[in-house]
Amino acid sequence: MDLSSDRTLKRTIQSDATYYVSSVAGSIAFICQPIGSLMSGFIVEFFGRKWSMILVNIPFLLGWLLYCFSSSITMLFTANIILGMGIGFMEAPIMTYLGETCQPHLRATITSFPGVTCQVSVFVVFLMGNITDWRSVAGINAALPIFTICYVVLMPETPIWLLSRGRYDDALRSLCWLRGWTTPDDVREEFNQLVVYSNAVNKTNFPVDKVGSTVVNNQVTRLFINCTYRLWREMLRPSTLRPLMLVVPYFLIQQFSGMASIRPYMVHVFRKFGLDDAAVGSAVIGIIGAVCLVSTVNWLGKRFLSLVALAGNGVSCLLLGVYSYVVLRPGGATQYEAAWLPLSLIVVLSFCSSVMFEVPWMMLSEVFPFRTRGIASGFSAAMCYVFLFVSSKTYLDMEQSLHIHGAFLLFAAVNAVGFIFVYYRMPRMEGRSLAEIEDYF
Repeated sequence: MDLSSDRTLKRTIQSDATYYVSSVAGSIAFICQPIGSLMSGFIVEFFGRKWSMILVNIPFLLGWLLYCFSSSITMLFTANIILGMGIGFMEAPIMTYLGETCQPHLRATITSFPGVTCQVSVFVVFLMGNITDWRSVAGINAALPIFTICYVVLMPETPIWLLSRGRYDDALRSLCWLRGWTTPDDVREEFNQLVVYSNAVNKTNFPVDKVGSTVVNNQVTRLFINCTYRLWREMLRPSTLRPLMLVVPYFLIQQFSGMASIRPYMVHVFRKFGLDDAAVGSAVIGIIGAVCLVSTVNWLGKRFLSLVALAGNGVSCLLLGVYSYVVLRPGGATQYEAAWLPLSLIVVLSFCSSVMFEVPWMMLSEVFPFRTRGIASGFSAAMCYVFLFVSSKTYLDMEQSLHIHGAFLLFAAVNAVGFIFVYYRMPRMEGRSLAEIEDYF
């Protein structure tokens, strides 16, 4: 019996098993996120933005507790599935709430803040993973949904959603709270504009009684089905379809532009370039990029920042692909190996990707008409996570078939196509009211 060949076979089997588990673990949450996103579209429309933001914390609490007390691969995968659905459920209510409560001159800045908090969270999780074990990190994260529920309970529902349900007094109180606990007289002009807008876009909606509450009778199931049918029919109208044709392709380009594909395997990719322990540094660069977005989006606009980010991504991926082909491939020119070059390019890639990351999520809060804002946002977020799953699930296969240089050259081509798309299709929306943007589309 050839013992050496037997050991080689065992190592091959173990390697294949590790590859499969890593591939599934790195992407299983992503394929579950579209389910949560599609659910959120209906829940946001029927239960409101505030209660949707409260409900979204339940899967996060359950998922992190499962992580903390898991004792098998099955429990870990279950936690990933629950967290994935929670992440998908989260996007539509948060961005819709921000878009409907912000004043036009502040909307771009405020809707970009979730990108900063997301990048900070990635950095903090990476940092905690370096100083403590993963179970402790999961236990700490499990406490966050409880605090979130406590402060969201104190927030009001959006005035425009309350108006669509005929709750005019509640809408006025909500607007007073949102504008700094002011008096009704101070917000009367803005409130009247919201009433006119609400009447124009909600000619057919939930019936309301004299005190403004939703009519509940034995036909509630039929009402729900009819409203759902109307929502999907509205999705095919130009006012919704045109912004969908902007947001969904943007998400496709974003997820195949480089960083999203390699993020679950970041340590593996960095080691290919001779860079160890660079994941935390990449998270720090992501925070800097998100802060730059917040600071400049009102001044430069999402369109200009998108073009700059796509150009930076494309050049970085192109040079990383060329470097990999020249230096890292078998028989390459190893005498030209220089760790500072891929490190610099990855810094640029991380920065530009973080700037580009939040732009389509910001558009979710403003490009869709009120009647379909919740369901269109949920559908767009679902498509984003489908693209994210495909890009992350196929990266290792892509690297095996095209090698690392081929993968990065493909990313460069995607960024080039994205640059052309954004240049011709994306308008400037900063400073416009939601009604003006709806009229534009």
